[in-house]
Amino acid sequence: MRTLDLIACLTPALLSVACAGDIQSGDHESAQPLHASAERVLAFVGGQWFTGTAFEERTAFAVDGVLTFMQPARVDSTIHLAGGYVVPPFGDAHNHNVEHSSRIMATIEQYLRDGVFYVKNPNNLPRTRHPLDGTINVPTSMDVAFANGGLTAPDGHPIPLVRRNIERGIWTEVDGEGAFYFVVDEEEDLDRIWLRVLEDRPDFLKTYLLYSEDYARRVDDPAFFGWKGLDPTLLPEIVRRAHDAGLRVSTHVETATDFHHALVAGVDEIAHMPGFRGNAQVQLPDPSIFEISEADARMASHLGTVVVTTVGGVRGMDPRGPDGSLRRQFDRLHTRNLRLLSEHSVRLALGSDDYGDTSVGEAMYLHSLGVFDNLAMLKLWSEATPQAIFPERALGCLQEGCEASFLVLRGDPLADFGHVRDIVLRVKQGQILSSPVSE
Repeated sequence: MRTLDLIACLTPALLSVACAGDIQSGDHESAQPLHASAERVLAFVGGQWFTGTAFEERTAFAVDGVLTFMQPARVDSTIHLAGGYVVPPFGDAHNHNVEHSSRIMATIEQYLRDGVFYVKNPNNLPRTRHPLDGTINVPTSMDVAFANGGLTAPDGHPIPLVRRNIERGIWTEVDGEGAFYFVVDEEEDLDRIWLRVLEDRPDFLKTYLLYSEDYARRVDDPAFFGWKGLDPTLLPEIVRRAHDAGLRVSTHVETATDFHHALVAGVDEIAHMPGFRGNAQVQLPDPSIFEISEADARMASHLGTVVVTTVGGVRGMDPRGPDGSLRRQFDRLHTRNLRLLSEHSVRLALGSDDYGDTSVGEAMYLHSLGVFDNLAMLKLWSEATPQAIFPERALGCLQEGCEASFLVLRGDPLADFGHVRDIVLRVKQGQILSSPVSE
């Protein structure tokens, strides 16, 4: 079969059916459909594999869902990649859209279509997680890490969201305190809630800091409903307890002071860039309160703290329209902070916090800022982000012993980053995924 014929075959939605007869199989059996099980041994030839710095042509094998470049004893089927560019799948380190609902199958399809196999949900309703068992975190779907309920202050973020959902009849009172969130006003509250927090078996712990430099004024003032978080002096004890329980801690921040307090407390991950949404009116009257200090950038680098981006929400502001001036303010702030963190080699992860989308929009916005070149963007999205979501797994890599999960792109993303949108083949843990029907 000619190379160009296979590229034409891989593109349509009929991937698993139309192309089955075109696979050149191994010696032991006839050609099989592409949706082979993880136990089958597949050979992938003619692909340009990402090495971490460039692409080189290699032959790879998926054996029991694991990637190897050593010739196995048998090969069941051989897939010709037709010169396609092989990269690890992408991640979304901050999104709340994976939950049991009528749209879950469409959400899964959207993520797989975009090549985003790994998602982190940093605050979810536990009862909407458990019905997803067998639907996610399997080779044919995306993998998701859940925080369950987050720890916040009385009347802190995200309590207004819960109130709205109760008023709409979507949730009930039992979905609030003790489920979607836990109120911590003083250290004794941790004794009260801790067993309940652990009972739902979170994959990590979510905590909230909002304008912690102003905590004393905001804590009892109803004018700041939803715009306050934990007493920052409580965060070190929360981190200690979480680490003793084997849980990593992610902290929502709004300001540079929140960022600093999270670092001092020893959190593992900072869940937003400061100023990701400005103030309560989505304005930046004083951008300086969101500017990360060089000392804190150095501290984050030294501690190995992961910082999740979530800055792409501003892309809805047209820089040439009425919001142009504000959009440029946000762009300057995010460019400054991202450049500072990058210069100090701080660990970054790409997260969108976009309920209606995957991390594609975030990736494209970050790329547009010009802080990261094509290589740095590819590594951020396909290596650093999956590894931040599932740090104990061998993913976000295309090396011996890594999970056999990857995407094949039609063109070279180092030459044109836009090629990350042109996926012709998706493989997860040794299984070739059918193209989504919407393509």
